[in-house]
Amino acid sequence: MHGFIRDKLETLLRAGQQKAGLDQPVIEHLSSCSECSSEFEIMKAQAELLQSLRAPEGVELLPGFYARVMQRIEERAKESIWAAFVSPFGTRLAYASLTIAVLLGSYVVARESRDGHLGGQRMIAQNVQYDAPVFGDQEQQRNAVLTNFAAH
Repeated sequence: MHGFIRDKLETLLRAGQQKAGLDQPVIEHLSSCSECSSEFEIMKAQAELLQSLRAPEGVELLPGFYARVMQRIEERAKESIWAAFVSPFGTRLAYASLTIAVLLGSYVVARESRDGHLGGQRMIAQNVQYDAPVFGDQEQQRNAVLTNFAAH
């Protein structure tokens, strides 16, 4: 029966003295059982302590309370890695990197167009003999294959 009584102790605490007559079997058990009555007294003391810690109903917050709370939250927030690019140093670093990329890109384009790799100068094999001899030394056959490959 102790389990049943322990389940009812909170209800009895909530009800207080006004509805004590509704739980008469529980009250009778508490008067006869010292273990359950001591547990009930401990729970009653804890409930009174918690009630004494409760804030008064009409608590007024000081002006600017929410603003101070939001300011503290923002101060304690971790900065993201992207915040470095927003700072003056990060902006300068981004511009410097972009300038270096543009300079390197223009150098590569100028160098490759001068070499003929970008189509600035067409390098077509002229005076190519398509009827390369089948017989001959290995160097002639290699040159004939490369000439046919370049022509197509």
